[in-house]
Amino acid sequence: MQFIDFKKEHFTKDENTNSYLLEVPKDEIGFGTVSVHKKTEGDQLEEADYELVDDRDKVTIKMKNPEDIRINF
Repeated sequence: MQFIDFKKEHFTKDENTNSYLLEVPKDEIGFGTVSVHKKTEGDQLEEADYELVDDRDKVTIKMKNPEDIRINF
């Protein structure tokens, strides 16, 4: 399994839904299963509270608050 780390600064705020979004092109992560974990102190990982929107050419991760995350694919 591979992963990509993102910082909370990578998220953009959606004013309509009052949530934060991160779009990742599928050519970067492939078309398989995606899971998201947030980083805690000491770079530990725990399950993140997120919504995943899977479009044809991208995956959008929605969170109530931006976090430093790791996307596993």
